[in-house]
Amino acid sequence: MANTKSLLSELIKVEGITAAVVVGRDGFVIEGTTSGGRLDIEAVGAVISTGIGSSEVMGEALKVGEMTQAMVEYKEGVIVMGLLGRKAILAVVADSKANLGNVRYQLKQRTPDIERSL
Repeated sequence: MANTKSLLSELIKVEGITAAVVVGRDGFVIEGTTSGGRLDIEAVGAVISTGIGSSEVMGEALKVGEMTQAMVEYKEGVIVMGLLGRKAILAVVADSKANLGNVRYQLKQRTPDIERSL
């Protein structure tokens, strides 16, 4: 079985994805990699953990079930996040030109392997 770092390294080879991070529910980065950008992986970990918590509360309040994936779109990029069981979060940062359907598909396909690698 591949390790988490190698799985994330493969994920950032997907066109448009610039960073991939596995974050513990406590906000600490378990593993992360970028495609050479100047993104602070530790800062990503802290904000992703908070964002997921808010998304889960929103889903509960609106009675739409358990969160499977969240996407937040910004002027210059997109963050797509998903849960890795109860202990971690997978987040990717993609640029504004990324094919969002492909990014979401890649996360859905690769999540089980990443979860098993933890």
